[in-house]
Amino acid sequence: MKRLSRLEYAVFVMLAALVFISSSWAETKTEQGPKDAAPAQKNQGNPDHNPGITTETLSDNDLAGQVRIDEQLGSVAALDGVFRDETGMEIRLASLFDKPVVLLPVSFSCTAVCSYLQAALVKALNEVDQEPGKDFNIITLSFDENENEIDAAAAKQNYANLVKREFSPEKWSYLTGDRENILKVTSSLGYYFIKKAEHLYEHPSALVVLARDGKIIRYLHGPNFPPFDLGMALSEAEPGKSSMKRRALSFCYGYDPVKKTYGFRLFRITGTLALIGLAGYMIFLLSPSKRKDEDTPGS
Repeated sequence: MKRLSRLEYAVFVMLAALVFISSSWAETKTEQGPKDAAPAQKNQGNPDHNPGITTETLSDNDLAGQVRIDEQLGSVAALDGVFRDETGMEIRLASLFDKPVVLLPVSFSCTAVCSYLQAALVKALNEVDQEPGKDFNIITLSFDENENEIDAAAAKQNYANLVKREFSPEKWSYLTGDRENILKVTSSLGYYFIKKAEHLYEHPSALVVLARDGKIIRYLHGPNFPPFDLGMALSEAEPGKSSMKRRALSFCYGYDPVKKTYGFRLFRITGTLALIGLAGYMIFLLSPSKRKDEDTPGS
């Protein structure tokens, strides 16, 4: 009977390891997305073409290929760009990265999609668990080279005043810059847009969450930015400072690259529960009372 118990022990250890490894593998494959997905098309043809901005008239088919996001997860954004904030002060982008950053590229002159994106960001800031300005900074970056600090100040007044919680407005920077510095940042983010006319752009609808070292953590695709998704991305940006609640949520939820949102990690949870159950059963098998019963004659 003792030999049988050892055999049971070995079998259950192998089963537990198999379940946990299988669940972790499946979860990793899900979060990485389909392996055979076609890579995004890079700008080709004209060697002088500057990716991210052009005044050429393009067909809808051309726009589909050029207005896009090539996600650069894990890469470090270009933080050496120099811009002006809403007060007209020259500022190096890196100086705003003393904590994780939420960066939203828009055009301040756009009264359609860009206005909606800024309003959606305000809604998320009002509801996210982390505290804006304390746990993370916010940057709204204009990709319109013809805009200046006057445009930035007007936009900031419209949206920063809508934040209903305790918040330091200076932690939300509205930036404008020249063509070179704008493209340096947007290209490093894999964010590509088209200028069709003055103050008229075709562009993606997304914000980017970055760690304090500029590492690209997550893209949240609009037009809405769910507070839950923003909170999860910020937890990824600085996991060491996450609350117990956020750590538990990070264990239970992971990013789904197909749906572009956070979803329940079914494989991880079922694998963990199976492992706990098997561990409990092994403890039961090896408990002193169990061994005593097995050693009893006639059992």
